[in-house]
Amino acid sequence: MAHPLDADRQAREYIDRVVESHRRNGYGLRLSKQRYEEAVARVAATFREFLAASKGRAA
Repeated sequence: MAHPLDADRQAREYIDRVVESHRRNGYGLRLSKQRYEEAVARVAATFREFLAASKGRAA
């Protein structure tokens, strides 16, 4: 059985991809550690809501 993806890890990977994409496109995006952690927490919460919603629909 596959393990569910960890929402925090998934959120960090997503934020890192967004930041890197912005840098490649010429935007000087820099996040302080505090802002990075806040962004990760918001995205992880959204991922958890999506997972909960998808489980509710599958039932």
